[in-house]
Parts: sequence; structure tokens; C-alpha cells
Amino acid sequence: MNKVMTIEEAVGLVSDGEIVALQNMATQAAPMALVRELIRQEKRNLGLVCLVGGMAVDWLAAAGVIDRFIGAAVSMEQFGLCNQYRKAVEGGRVRVEELSETALNARLGAGARNLPFLPTRGMLGSDLVDINDNLTLIQDPFTGETVVACRALVPDVAFIHAHRADARGNVQMDPTIKWPDLGIFPKASKKVIVTAEEIVDTEVLRRNPDRTVLPGFAVDAVVEVPYGAHPTSFFPNYTYDTAFHLEWIKVARDDEATQAFLQKYVYAPATQADYLAAVGGAERILELTR
Repeated sequence: MNKVMTIEEAVGLVSDGEIVALQNMATQAAPMALVRELIRQEKRNLGLVCLVGGMAVDWLAAAGVIDRFIGAAVSMEQFGLCNQYRKAVEGGRVRVEELSETALNARLGAGARNLPFLPTRGMLGSDLVDINDNLTLIQDPFTGETVVACRALVPDVAFIHAHRADARGNVQMDPTIKWPDLGIFPKASKKVIVTAEEIVDTEVLRRNPDRTVLPGFAVDAVVEVPYGAHPTSFFPNYTYDTAFHLEWIKVARDDEATQAFLQKYVYAPATQADYLAAVGGAERILELTR
């Protein structure tokens, strides 16, 4: 079965109000082309699941796409805070369920295994357990030890960016990208949408079968998007775009400047090629691939 779609068709599989699990580690390996398309299609009231969210979360908050966040942290590392996300949280437009990495993985792990919950010790001693209806203290029936029970989390869709895929939806990731969320997000989610740097013949994947991280039967859509993680990094293909991050940081405290930025880089470019031209074209891309 051919799983290849346009990015418009793929994001069209997401409905308002759903929960999206977004592969992301701050400045690294975020499916940014899919994020831009969520904004362009004016999706609303989405829940967002991230281990460590970065610019993607900031953009989605600024555009009014998300109304809740489930994850461990939101940061752009050395580039500073995600100020539009911060404003949205402080203004009550985005609700936050803060979890430790172990608790998030337990919630998703339970969802992936069709279990009602999984336990962890990761949040013992934290007041966050007391204010989160998805967490509760229980006694281990074998030892009597207190642990935290984490309710199953099943996102409606997972967004992943990969090095390559074939038309059947088999997805490969080179060893340079190994994130904890890559394995659990698609396993826990009802649908999986993948952008890939390239779509190749199945025979190409068979040369390195150990790099296949998702089988075709687990994937609902694949889209070929070269540089689809820009401005975050995607090793070994390209590093993160420092100048672009600094440009965003400069405007993100001001709502009017933020909307002008989104108009220039998100709404106006009709295609990925148009977006790459807007961010600096071949000259900028060559700087990131050296």
C-alpha cells in the first residue's frame, strides 16, 4: 500500500481537539515542516506531547494551535526561553501537565501496551503528584513499597521526522538520531505521520535493515520533505540554524513582531522550497551542512 501523501493531506488527518505527540529535543530533530502545516491549516485546541519542546512549541502557542501541553520541559537551550509559550501559559491559554521523563514514558508506555497504567519512582516526593489526576500513589503488592501509578496516555497522532522512508511507510533513522521519544511516541499513538529527508526504493532500506525504526504497517502517511527539521538540527545532514533561532528570540517577546515573523516564514511560503528560500536559500543551507 502506498503511504505517500502531500504534507497538506497528511496534516489533514489531524482533527481539532486531538492530542499530537511531537518528536522534539529542544533544538534537535523536530518535524518543523509538519508544525508549520498545522499552523497553516489553523488547527485548534490541540494537546501537545513532548519530552523537551523547543521552537515548535513556541510557534504552536503563538499561533493559537495548542491549548494544553504534556511533557517534561520547554526550552531552546542556549537560545533561551520559549516566550510565546510562556505567555500562553501565564495567560491561561495553555494548560500544562508537567511530568518527569520517567513519568511521561510510563504514561506512554502504558498506552503502547494497552495497560491502564504503569508505575515509576520518578516523581516520588514531588508535589506534582498531588495536583495531577493522571498520577497517584499506590503500594507495590509484592513489597509494599510506594510507587507512582501513571495513567495510560494514547495520543491521537505522532509526528516524526526521519532520514528516509519508502512508499510503503517503512522508516529508517541513522544512528546519529537516537531519542527516547522516537520509539514510544509512534507505538503509543493511534496514527503516525512521518516526514523524511528522502523517499527511496525499498531495496535501499534493505541494505541497512538495522536502521529501520518503524515498519510500514505502523505508519499512516509519509511525506518527502528535504530539510524538514529546519531550523532544528538533523544529524548528520545538517546542524541547527543559529541565526534563525536568534531571529526568533529577538521578536518572540513582542506579539506584533511575532505575527510578522510567522507571516514571513510560516503562512507566506506555499511550499518547502519557498520556505527554504525565505530562510536564506542555498547559501544558508550550505552553511548548515558543512
